[in-house]
Amino acid sequence: MANSEQEAATHYWYSDDAERERSVAVLEAMRTYRAAESAMRRRTQVSMGMGENDLLALRYVIMAQQAGRSIGPKELTSYLGISSASTTVLLDRLERSGEIRRENSPFDRRALILVPTATTDEEIRAALGDVPERMVEVASSLTPEQAQVVIDFLRGMRAAVDEIDAHVSSDKATQP
Repeated sequence: MANSEQEAATHYWYSDDAERERSVAVLEAMRTYRAAESAMRRRTQVSMGMGENDLLALRYVIMAQQAGRSIGPKELTSYLGISSASTTVLLDRLERSGEIRRENSPFDRRALILVPTATTDEEIRAALGDVPERMVEVASSLTPEQAQVVIDFLRGMRAAVDEIDAHVSSDKATQP
């Protein structure tokens, strides 16, 4: 039997090798994307003079406003997974820099809502340049079926990562 015929016969029985190679290639592509996205976030942070939580908070407040929702410090604390004291420090910093305002809630006078200033969204867009549009172009090139495969895959990966976080948390809880 010729060498290529032997290889073909071997791969016939061990298709999981090809599946594993494909899986590794997908995970490697995800890693390189995450590295590129992290580098983009760092550049944005540097250009705006902000930390990661600052940008995450601003993005969350802006997205809530665009969706017609008002959020307060408590919801932001939960979203960021930080303490209320850390949230207060973060909001003080963002308010001093003119990125957000704290306003009284129109529904509950005791509560505050967070409102991005008019220039905040513009500053973030300027820092990112045309990257969001280029990303949308890439996503738009997918067929509906391809898009659904990507969505399902990313949701599955998120669930796998969330499961790891839950596992680590439960392990810590059971330790003496």
